[in-house]
Amino acid sequence: MTTEGNNILLGAPKTPVSPLESAHAPYFTQKIRVGEDLKGRNRIEVLQQMCAGRRVLHVGCVDWPITDLNQSLHLQLDKVCAQLDGFDIHAEVFDQMRPHLKGRLFSDWSQVTDHYDLVLVPEVMEHVGNVEDFLKQLEALQADEYAITVPDAYSCFRRHFDYSCGAQTFVEAVHPDHNCWYTPYTLANTLRKYTSWQLDGMFFFNQMSLLALASTPR
Repeated sequence: MTTEGNNILLGAPKTPVSPLESAHAPYFTQKIRVGEDLKGRNRIEVLQQMCAGRRVLHVGCVDWPITDLNQSLHLQLDKVCAQLDGFDIHAEVFDQMRPHLKGRLFSDWSQVTDHYDLVLVPEVMEHVGNVEDFLKQLEALQADEYAITVPDAYSCFRRHFDYSCGAQTFVEAVHPDHNCWYTPYTLANTLRKYTSWQLDGMFFFNQMSLLALASTPR
């Protein structure tokens, strides 16, 4: 990850490419490269390919509060990982999942002592109250790589937001437990502020999300 002024640039073009650059002062104009390589690809297939044959910790593994074993990402990943463990604060669901898994399930960070090739954190950060502490805990795991997905406000703009002027009512299609929406810049900036990870790439993902790939500097 490289920085120039207040911008986080991941190979972003330095020449003006957007009318926003003329409408706003440079201090408020951020650029970040976001790949389209994963657009249109099946979410499960992408994550299975990423995890195949690796030692993986899946954070947020129970899909609370809508736990459906027939749709469980964790069970789908368990088929392809060399080792798959799960972490979730909703331990009340563990008994429902354990008979179908080879790996372990944790609800306290002190229980997590293994070294992992990859820590997968899909659609979790938007639920977290203290993001700084959460990321510090992930960083303390010293995994080789991290893959984090979050809902993307830009991708969701047309299908998830509506405002009725007459009723002065804002309608938002969103999980009721979410605290925030992210954008490419705010996600990259949050990771930069609260971790020492190297941000290796960011991609539009699953028609509504961002996927950030990061690694622990060695």
